[in-house]
Amino acid sequence: MKIVTHILFLMTFLTSGCFIVNAERNNITAQQLRSIIVENPDSVLSILDMLESEGSESLQPYEINLLKGIAYNEKRMFSLVERYAKETLQSDSIDSHLKEKLNALTLLSTAQTFFGNFQGSINTSLKGIEIARETGNLPGELNILSTMAKTAFAMGDRKQGYGYLDQAISTGESSDDIRVLANVSSAYGIKVVELYADDRFEEGLKEGYKRLGIIDRIDRLGGAPEGFTDQQRAYSYARIASCAQRLNKLDEAKKAYNSFIATDFAKHPMGKAYIIDYLLDSNQWNKVVEFTSPLFPILAQGDTINDDFRSLLISNARAYAGLGEFRKAYGLSDRAALIKDSLQLRENTAQARELATVFALNEKELELANAKAALQQRHLLMIASFGIALLVAIIAWLLFRAYRLSRKQQKISTQRIDELLSMNRISPENLESDSDSLRKFISMQQSLLNSDLFSNPTFNRENIMECSGLTRSMVINLIEKYTGLTPSDYINKLRVEHSVVLIQEHPDWTIDAIAEACGYKRRATYYSHFSKIFGITPAQYRKEKGKDKSVPI
Repeated sequence: MKIVTHILFLMTFLTSGCFIVNAERNNITAQQLRSIIVENPDSVLSILDMLESEGSESLQPYEINLLKGIAYNEKRMFSLVERYAKETLQSDSIDSHLKEKLNALTLLSTAQTFFGNFQGSINTSLKGIEIARETGNLPGELNILSTMAKTAFAMGDRKQGYGYLDQAISTGESSDDIRVLANVSSAYGIKVVELYADDRFEEGLKEGYKRLGIIDRIDRLGGAPEGFTDQQRAYSYARIASCAQRLNKLDEAKKAYNSFIATDFAKHPMGKAYIIDYLLDSNQWNKVVEFTSPLFPILAQGDTINDDFRSLLISNARAYAGLGEFRKAYGLSDRAALIKDSLQLRENTAQARELATVFALNEKELELANAKAALQQRHLLMIASFGIALLVAIIAWLLFRAYRLSRKQQKISTQRIDELLSMNRISPENLESDSDSLRKFISMQQSLLNSDLFSNPTFNRENIMECSGLTRSMVINLIEKYTGLTPSDYINKLRVEHSVVLIQEHPDWTIDAIAEACGYKRRATYYSHFSKIFGITPAQYRKEKGKDKSVPI
């Protein structure tokens, strides 16, 4: 799927006249990447990684870092936003590019506010507002106002927060500059969210429709990045649905929900997160679980000690409670409580509030790019003659790169399997002073390994009890304590680890024979368990070990 994304992304350059053949990647510009960064942040990040590793003549290091910060901001991975914003600001040449410096400062301020570093956010915003006023950058000023509004709300100063937002809206809503209107739309979005949080649903509903009007104006003016207004509409419909549901305007809420689902943004896992409040308010528990499940591995890529991950846990807990699965709900609530304890403020909020009131600061500048029609027309004829050949070359390069990455991953996974099997089954950190229970577990496990009983397809928890002489509860508790697994998963782990030994000792056996010898009736089940535990298939492992050159699989 990632290869297809890259191909479609590069085809965009081919058809828009933005990719020059004789220079290839060296002619990709920051402006071109920004024009699609809202809709395709992952594609932009892949291109930036390629440019950074292979060198780029068209993009400076500070531009690459800034674009990465913007892309991760779209993905709401704020630990990485902070990292790349700081790297941008540390560049020796950034002082000569004030627009880019302002953008980096606003990104950094947003990340600092997200992590509760209000004093740091204010100090960063002070530097940003000086640049915005020096350069007459109205969109920049409006953005900083929105950032300071979010900081004020985070500190509990609701009145000041609404004041900053109203100032940004009234200053920019009559403009015909789409960059200004984009910031107005953002301010409306923040306001609707906060009105909903304050149970001011009627006002939130009205402000949501006003925001849709601003988005329609941006569409009429044209020039916004691809996917920008679709995303903004999705945000608006999600909040309208929530407010209408709370006001018992069920038909209006349902209509807004359907409009949200119809957007392209709602087709992505991160997009679906914005409709969760409505689903919770309307008791659609199964939908909540369906929409939130893909978000856990995504958010786990960054720092999970934040309000986004905590909100995800709370939403899931509410859904499972609604479904009657109270044990799951309790576990998720407990995790959310632990995160809350880790989010205590580290700054003097009274001092931060005082500084926030003195300075009118705003959020990050949205760099909106116009696709230059004249430039497209000049390059289309030139690109048409060699576009297909270039596309074939790109596809071949991507396939080769994907193959190399796959081979590298298989080698790493093979080494990891051998390392894991060479270690003790019990990690040192799991050893406790409770030596009696540990001895029981070791004795139980050794009995299983010596007898090879787990290779019986019908072997189960009761058989472990018979083999070890332990009670049902002791078997469950010991396995969970020292492996973190259920008895069923523990048996599968023993079988799969045993299969690795058989692969090494019997290179002439087929995979089916190995699976059967380990207690698997179906090859597919064996493959599934092996891949789940080790990340590669048995055939891939054997191939990496160099023992399947002439053996059928």
